[in-house]
Amino acid sequence: MDNNYFNPEIDKSNKKSLIIFLLMFGSIVFLIVFYLNYNSDNLTKEQLLKINRHTKVIDVYVNKNEHNFLYVKFSNGSEKIMETSYQIGDSISKNKGDSIEYIFRGDSIIQNNLFEIARKEKALK
Repeated sequence: MDNNYFNPEIDKSNKKSLIIFLLMFGSIVFLIVFYLNYNSDNLTKEQLLKINRHTKVIDVYVNKNEHNFLYVKFSNGSEKIMETSYQIGDSISKNKGDSIEYIFRGDSIIQNNLFEIARKEKALK
């Protein structure tokens, strides 16, 4: 057998450039992870406040393509995983910039505070 292993030789200038590149790449990755960890609450709050939904629940079904999770189909054509106990016929109203979602069911109005739900699910601190 031949002892020809792949053994690339790196001279000092290439080694120094490679170390500088790896340090820069590592610091960029570190800064991104730090930023996302530090601002995760603000990003989650912004995402919850951006939701604008005025629609009605027309179907609750098991989505076999998504590991048999319960999904809700709305009258505006959108579908999402069922996070709240919606029922067929519920009217949903949530304004952009408000953290409260209102569910109109029969003669009652149910208020869902999306921030409180996110805190219970450990998405917010």
